[in-house]
Amino acid sequence: MIVKKTLLAAAAGALMAGSTWALPGLAPAAPGNGHAPGTTPNNIDNPGSSHRSSQGTENTGGKGGNQGEPGGSHKCKPHKVGYVASGTLVSQTLTKNADGSYSGEVTVEVKHTNHHAKGDKGTKTYKVANVHLTFGLADTNNDGSVGLDDLMVGDRATLLGQITVLTKGCSNPEFVATTTIRHLVFHAPATP
Repeated sequence: MIVKKTLLAAAAGALMAGSTWALPGLAPAAPGNGHAPGTTPNNIDNPGSSHRSSQGTENTGGKGGNQGEPGGSHKCKPHKVGYVASGTLVSQTLTKNADGSYSGEVTVEVKHTNHHAKGDKGTKTYKVANVHLTFGLADTNNDGSVGLDDLMVGDRATLLGQITVLTKGCSNPEFVATTTIRHLVFHAPATP
């Protein structure tokens, strides 16, 4: 048994001392060959250079914090986020377009909003163009179809769209938020 332990210890030591010959070596780097990085930005040898924006090289380095400053962050540029507002219908002057969308004005007593629409609570008139309408109503006038003629004051209305915002902490005195409504959903008033 002592012989086995001695042989085992000697074999382990030999493996540890002599195992470096089995590891593959790294090939020496050849300057200018293979996958070495280029020395000029957006060089034509780099296949990804055609996909870079011309603004991408101006905004490197992380210097500057506001839009318009050289090296400014992309996060401080206006971007679109979801807009959701719902409430009850006050009035509407919508007309159907040839493509099946609707345009006009709709006035809603806004009661619920998502975070980005929170400033629009209260009575708000929306000018809309080419919006999609969904009618979750009954055919109140019995003409065989549900449409604008079935809408009544007090029906529930939900407006879905996008609003442009700046990220918190960014400043741009010329920025004005723009709301674009893409979809209107109407339902009968909730039953108590």
